[in-house]
Amino acid sequence: MPITPFGPSVPEVPLTRAPLVNVIAQVRFPPVMKVEDRAFVASFQEAIRRDYPILRPERQLGALVGSGGIQPQDAVTVWRFETKDPDTWQVTLAPTFVSLSAKRYTRRSDLLARLTVVLHALEGWLQPNICDRIGIRYVDRLAGEQLARISTLVRPEILGVVGDEAALDRAEVVHALSDALFHLEDSSQLRARWGRLPAGATYDPGIEPARESSWVLDLDHHTSQPEDFDLATIGGKAADFCERIYTFFRWAITDAFLDEFGAER
Repeated sequence: MPITPFGPSVPEVPLTRAPLVNVIAQVRFPPVMKVEDRAFVASFQEAIRRDYPILRPERQLGALVGSGGIQPQDAVTVWRFETKDPDTWQVTLAPTFVSLSAKRYTRRSDLLARLTVVLHALEGWLQPNICDRIGIRYVDRLAGEQLARISTLVRPEILGVVGDEAALDRAEVVHALSDALFHLEDSSQLRARWGRLPAGATYDPGIEPARESSWVLDLDHHTSQPEDFDLATIGGKAADFCERIYTFFRWAITDAFLDEFGAER
Protein backbone atom coordinates (compact mmCIF):
# COMPACT_ATOMS: atom_id res chain seq x y z
CA MET A 1 0.00 0.00 0.00
CA PRO A 2 1.23 3.55 -0.70
CA ILE A 3 2.40 5.57 2.28
CA THR A 4 0.15 8.61 2.83
CA PRO A 5 1.51 10.36 5.93
CA PHE A 6 -0.44 13.55 5.35
CA GLY A 7 -3.71 11.97 4.26
CA PRO A 8 -4.91 10.69 0.89
CA SER A 9 -3.44 12.33 -2.18
CA VAL A 10 -5.45 15.12 -3.79
CA PRO A 11 -5.81 15.95 -7.51
CA GLU A 12 -3.31 18.51 -8.75
CA VAL A 13 -4.78 21.95 -9.49
CA PRO A 14 -2.42 23.91 -11.80
CA LEU A 15 -1.95 27.58 -10.89
CA THR A 16 -1.43 30.07 -13.71
CA ARG A 17 0.17 32.58 -11.29
CA ALA A 18 1.82 30.20 -8.83
CA PRO A 19 3.92 32.06 -6.21
CA LEU A 20 6.81 29.67 -6.79
CA VAL A 21 10.36 30.77 -6.02
CA ASN A 22 11.98 27.48 -6.96
CA VAL A 23 11.33 23.78 -7.50
CA ILE A 24 14.35 21.47 -7.36
CA ALA A 25 14.77 17.76 -8.00
CA GLN A 26 18.23 16.51 -7.00
CA VAL A 27 19.97 13.14 -7.09
CA ARG A 28 23.27 12.82 -5.22
CA PHE A 29 25.94 10.15 -5.75
CA PRO A 30 29.47 9.42 -4.45
CA PRO A 31 32.10 11.85 -5.82
CA VAL A 32 33.19 11.35 -9.43
CA MET A 33 36.08 13.78 -9.76
CA LYS A 34 36.35 13.30 -13.53
CA VAL A 35 33.21 15.47 -13.78
CA GLU A 36 35.67 18.37 -13.40
CA ASP A 37 37.03 17.49 -16.87
CA ARG A 38 35.48 19.58 -19.66
CA ALA A 39 36.14 16.90 -22.29
CA PHE A 40 34.54 14.21 -20.10
CA VAL A 41 31.36 16.27 -19.58
CA ALA A 42 30.96 16.87 -23.33
CA SER A 43 29.12 13.56 -23.82
CA PHE A 44 26.53 14.47 -21.18
CA GLN A 45 26.09 17.88 -22.77
CA GLU A 46 25.36 16.30 -26.15
CA ALA A 47 22.72 14.03 -24.61
CA ILE A 48 20.69 16.98 -23.28
CA ARG A 49 21.83 19.90 -25.49
CA ARG A 50 18.66 20.02 -27.62
CA ASP A 51 16.57 20.87 -24.55
CA TYR A 52 19.28 22.74 -22.63
CA PRO A 53 21.44 24.49 -25.25
CA ILE A 54 23.15 27.02 -22.96
CA LEU A 55 26.14 25.91 -20.88
CA ARG A 56 27.51 28.12 -18.11
CA PRO A 57 30.33 26.53 -16.06
CA GLU A 58 31.07 27.95 -12.61
CA ARG A 59 33.70 27.49 -9.93
CA GLN A 60 32.21 27.16 -6.47
CA LEU A 61 33.89 27.06 -3.09
CA GLY A 62 32.81 24.12 -0.95
CA ALA A 63 32.27 24.02 2.81
CA LEU A 64 32.21 21.19 5.35
CA VAL A 65 30.05 21.74 8.44
CA GLY A 66 31.15 19.78 11.49
CA SER A 67 31.79 19.99 15.21
CA GLY A 68 34.65 22.37 14.57
CA GLY A 69 32.46 24.79 12.65
CA ILE A 70 32.52 25.53 8.92
CA GLN A 71 35.69 24.39 7.16
CA PRO A 72 36.36 25.68 3.62
CA GLN A 73 36.93 23.04 0.95
CA ASP A 74 38.56 23.15 -2.48
CA ALA A 75 36.60 24.84 -5.25
CA VAL A 76 34.78 22.53 -7.68
CA THR A 77 33.39 23.03 -11.17
CA VAL A 78 29.62 23.15 -11.46
CA TRP A 79 28.11 22.83 -14.93
CA ARG A 80 24.81 24.64 -15.53
CA PHE A 81 22.80 23.71 -18.61
CA GLU A 82 19.89 26.06 -19.32
CA THR A 83 16.90 26.36 -21.62
CA LYS A 84 16.78 29.40 -23.92
CA ASP A 85 14.85 31.16 -21.18
CA PRO A 86 17.14 30.60 -18.16
CA ASP A 87 14.31 31.33 -15.71
CA THR A 88 12.42 28.27 -16.96
CA TRP A 89 14.56 25.11 -16.56
CA GLN A 90 18.14 24.46 -15.51
CA VAL A 91 20.17 21.26 -15.13
CA THR A 92 23.12 21.48 -12.73
CA LEU A 93 25.90 18.88 -12.74
CA ALA A 94 28.64 18.61 -10.12
CA PRO A 95 31.01 15.81 -9.00
CA THR A 96 28.47 14.69 -6.37
CA PHE A 97 25.02 15.46 -7.82
CA VAL A 98 22.76 16.30 -10.72
CA SER A 99 19.70 18.52 -10.28
CA LEU A 100 16.80 19.89 -12.29
CA SER A 101 15.30 23.21 -11.22
CA ALA A 102 12.78 25.80 -12.38
CA LYS A 103 11.57 29.19 -11.21
CA ARG A 104 8.39 28.99 -13.23
CA TYR A 105 6.40 25.81 -12.96
CA THR A 106 3.30 24.46 -14.68
CA ARG A 107 2.56 20.79 -14.00
CA ARG A 108 4.18 18.06 -11.96
CA SER A 109 4.18 15.74 -14.97
CA ASP A 110 6.51 18.15 -16.80
CA LEU A 111 8.99 18.12 -13.91
CA LEU A 112 8.99 14.32 -13.69
CA ALA A 113 9.27 13.83 -17.46
CA ARG A 114 12.25 16.18 -17.67
CA LEU A 115 13.88 14.55 -14.67
CA THR A 116 13.54 11.12 -16.32
CA VAL A 117 15.33 12.37 -19.46
CA VAL A 118 18.17 13.91 -17.43
CA LEU A 119 18.65 10.78 -15.31
CA HIS A 120 18.66 8.53 -18.39
CA ALA A 121 21.38 10.73 -19.87
CA LEU A 122 23.34 10.62 -16.61
CA GLU A 123 23.12 6.83 -16.27
CA GLY A 124 24.13 6.18 -19.87
CA TRP A 125 27.14 8.46 -19.52
CA LEU A 126 28.35 8.34 -15.89
CA GLN A 127 26.95 4.94 -14.84
CA PRO A 128 26.77 5.71 -11.10
CA ASN A 129 26.28 2.62 -8.94
CA ILE A 130 25.06 4.30 -5.77
CA CYS A 131 22.42 6.95 -5.13
CA ASP A 132 23.29 8.81 -1.91
CA ARG A 133 20.15 10.95 -1.80
CA ILE A 134 16.97 11.72 -3.74
CA GLY A 135 15.39 15.07 -2.95
CA ILE A 136 12.42 17.13 -4.15
CA ARG A 137 11.97 20.70 -2.92
CA TYR A 138 9.30 23.34 -3.52
CA VAL A 139 9.57 26.92 -2.27
CA ASP A 140 6.62 29.35 -2.46
CA ARG A 141 6.65 33.01 -1.42
CA LEU A 142 3.85 35.49 -0.77
CA ALA A 143 4.42 39.25 -0.66
CA GLY A 144 2.65 42.55 -1.27
CA GLU A 145 -1.14 42.41 -1.37
CA GLN A 146 -1.15 38.65 -0.79
CA LEU A 147 0.89 39.09 2.38
CA ALA A 148 -1.62 41.64 3.67
CA ARG A 149 -4.40 39.07 3.18
CA ILE A 150 -2.45 36.00 4.25
CA SER A 151 -4.92 35.05 6.97
CA THR A 152 -7.45 34.25 4.20
CA LEU A 153 -4.94 32.29 2.09
CA VAL A 154 -3.21 30.02 4.63
CA ARG A 155 -4.62 27.85 7.43
CA PRO A 156 -4.37 29.31 10.95
CA GLU A 157 -2.54 26.16 12.17
CA ILE A 158 0.32 27.10 9.86
CA LEU A 159 0.21 30.88 10.31
CA GLY A 160 0.47 30.91 14.09
CA VAL A 161 1.22 34.38 15.43
CA VAL A 162 1.58 35.81 11.92
CA GLY A 163 -2.15 35.29 11.38
CA ASP A 164 -3.18 37.01 14.61
CA GLU A 165 -1.26 40.29 14.61
CA ALA A 166 -4.35 42.14 15.83
CA ALA A 167 -3.93 40.39 19.18
CA LEU A 168 -0.41 41.81 19.46
CA ASP A 169 -1.78 45.36 19.61
CA ARG A 170 1.02 47.67 18.43
CA ALA A 171 3.72 45.03 18.04
CA GLU A 172 4.68 44.11 14.47
CA VAL A 173 5.80 40.61 13.53
CA VAL A 174 9.13 41.12 11.75
CA HIS A 175 10.46 37.55 11.74
CA ALA A 176 8.64 34.32 12.60
CA LEU A 177 9.96 31.08 11.09
CA SER A 178 8.85 27.53 11.90
CA ASP A 179 10.96 24.43 11.12
CA ALA A 180 9.52 20.90 11.31
CA LEU A 181 11.17 17.58 10.37
CA PHE A 182 9.00 14.52 9.74
CA HIS A 183 10.40 10.95 9.67
CA LEU A 184 8.27 8.68 7.47
CA GLU A 185 7.74 4.90 7.42
CA ASP A 186 9.81 4.41 4.26
CA SER A 187 12.86 5.99 5.99
CA SER A 188 12.48 9.21 4.04
CA GLN A 189 12.14 12.64 5.63
CA LEU A 190 10.12 15.77 4.94
CA ARG A 191 11.44 19.07 6.21
CA ALA A 192 8.90 21.89 6.25
CA ARG A 193 9.84 25.50 6.91
CA TRP A 194 7.44 28.41 6.81
CA GLY A 195 7.05 31.90 8.17
CA ARG A 196 7.47 35.61 7.72
CA LEU A 197 10.74 37.31 6.82
CA PRO A 198 11.72 40.99 6.65
CA ALA A 199 12.92 42.56 3.41
CA GLY A 200 16.39 41.42 2.36
CA ALA A 201 16.43 38.43 4.74
CA THR A 202 16.77 34.74 3.97
CA TYR A 203 17.06 31.54 6.01
CA ASP A 204 18.95 29.59 3.32
CA PRO A 205 21.83 30.79 1.08
CA GLY A 206 20.17 28.97 -1.83
CA ILE A 207 17.01 31.08 -1.56
CA GLU A 208 17.36 34.64 -2.88
CA PRO A 209 15.92 37.18 -0.40
CA ALA A 210 12.90 39.25 -1.38
CA ARG A 211 13.09 43.05 -1.62
CA GLU A 212 10.06 43.37 0.63
CA SER A 213 8.54 41.56 3.60
CA SER A 214 7.34 38.12 2.61
CA TRP A 215 5.96 34.80 3.83
CA VAL A 216 7.54 31.54 2.62
CA LEU A 217 6.53 27.88 2.53
CA ASP A 218 9.52 25.59 1.89
CA LEU A 219 8.91 21.83 1.60
CA ASP A 220 11.91 19.50 1.12
CA HIS A 221 11.29 15.73 0.87
CA HIS A 222 14.33 13.42 0.65
CA THR A 223 15.72 9.97 1.28
CA SER A 224 17.95 9.48 4.32
CA GLN A 225 20.23 6.60 3.32
CA PRO A 226 22.20 5.43 0.24
CA GLU A 227 20.76 2.82 -2.12
CA ASP A 228 21.44 1.31 -5.54
CA PHE A 229 21.24 3.71 -8.47
CA ASP A 230 18.13 2.37 -10.22
CA LEU A 231 16.17 4.63 -12.56
CA ALA A 232 12.80 3.01 -11.88
CA THR A 233 13.27 3.30 -8.12
CA ILE A 234 14.48 6.90 -8.31
CA GLY A 235 11.64 7.91 -10.62
CA GLY A 236 9.05 6.23 -8.40
CA LYS A 237 10.35 7.96 -5.27
CA ALA A 238 10.51 11.34 -7.00
CA ALA A 239 6.85 10.96 -8.01
CA ASP A 240 5.86 9.88 -4.49
CA PHE A 241 7.74 12.79 -2.92
CA CYS A 242 6.06 15.30 -5.26
CA GLU A 243 2.67 13.88 -4.35
CA ARG A 244 3.31 14.02 -0.59
CA ILE A 245 4.63 17.57 -0.81
CA TYR A 246 1.54 18.59 -2.73
CA THR A 247 -0.73 16.92 -0.19
CA PHE A 248 0.98 18.87 2.62
CA PHE A 249 0.80 22.07 0.55
CA ARG A 250 -2.94 21.66 -0.08
CA TRP A 251 -3.51 21.05 3.64
CA ALA A 252 -1.60 24.23 4.50
CA ILE A 253 -3.51 26.55 2.14
CA THR A 254 -7.16 27.50 1.67
CA ASP A 255 -9.40 27.44 -1.40
CA ALA A 256 -8.96 31.22 -1.50
CA PHE A 257 -5.26 30.63 -2.15
CA LEU A 258 -6.07 28.54 -5.23
CA ASP A 259 -8.42 31.23 -6.55
CA GLU A 260 -5.91 34.01 -5.82
CA PHE A 261 -3.19 32.39 -7.93
CA GLY A 262 -5.27 31.36 -10.92
CA ALA A 263 -6.48 27.82 -10.26
CA GLU A 264 -7.38 25.91 -13.43
CA ARG A 265 -10.42 23.89 -12.36
